[in-house]
Amino acid sequence: MSLETEPRWMPLAPWIFLLTWSAGYGVGKLALQSTGPLNLLALRFVGATLVLLPFVLWFRPKWPAWDAIRDLLVVATFLQLGHFVCVYMGLSLGASAGVIALFTASQPVLIAAVSLMVTRHVPPPRIWIGLLIGLAGAAWVIYVKGEFTDGAILGAFLGFFAVVSLSIGQVYEKRKRPKCHPLLVYVIQYIYAGLVSVPLALSIEGYITEWTPSMIGALTYLVLGNSLLGIFVMLTMVRFGAMSRVTSIMFLVPGLAAVIAWWLVDEIMPMLAWPGIALAAAGVLLVLYAPVTDTEKQASA
Repeated sequence: MSLETEPRWMPLAPWIFLLTWSAGYGVGKLALQSTGPLNLLALRFVGATLVLLPFVLWFRPKWPAWDAIRDLLVVATFLQLGHFVCVYMGLSLGASAGVIALFTASQPVLIAAVSLMVTRHVPPPRIWIGLLIGLAGAAWVIYVKGEFTDGAILGAFLGFFAVVSLSIGQVYEKRKRPKCHPLLVYVIQYIYAGLVSVPLALSIEGYITEWTPSMIGALTYLVLGNSLLGIFVMLTMVRFGAMSRVTSIMFLVPGLAAVIAWWLVDEIMPMLAWPGIALAAAGVLLVLYAPVTDTEKQASA
């Protein structure tokens, strides 16, 4: 793939990302029945690295300059480690996949806020209002589902921090646009994430993975679907300025994730919770379609 020319499949990218990302929450919940969150994180990054290394050895792409590598490691710290540590820890503590995915729907709001803060501008009231509406929707879903244990509440907070970390990583990637062969982007990030997550998992959890058929299937999806296809599509959209296309449908993530989690792990989203999901979607739509200021246009450029 060229670093300068937008791929022809870009119009499909938002829908590919929506499906792969939404499925990741329920699949992660399924995998956590057989392993710990840090073990799952380490296995995911090691698996993705092992899948990609043969392609690196075959194509032998040119390695980037140190400045680009540094930027890639910063992106990986937020987008790979920070985001997925929070997601898997939140799920393991008892937060439902639907609740964790609900916070993801606020990603367009947070990206707008982070982009303005990076350029030293104060986000306008509509962004704060949209975020508050989204959080109110999440609070309603948590209330209806009765997830009041200490672990579930902490898990929900981690879900919010997960999307904050993801948004910071995306904004940094968009601003820096490190020049690097696409294949090496992921190899460098996954090797780094693996070097961090493997010792962390072994020192805190030990090796606790049980290799059941469901675990093998879930890990296969998380490596191929989330780590490779999902991240590839997302970073490609960021690089070519197409993230606005996916933000316009991010409000669909919680509903789709809830349906997939119901099918995979029998996680029920009560009917009374769906108005909360709709409220969270309204907060996102407010930010997406309300008139934007000149400052916001400059920050998103």
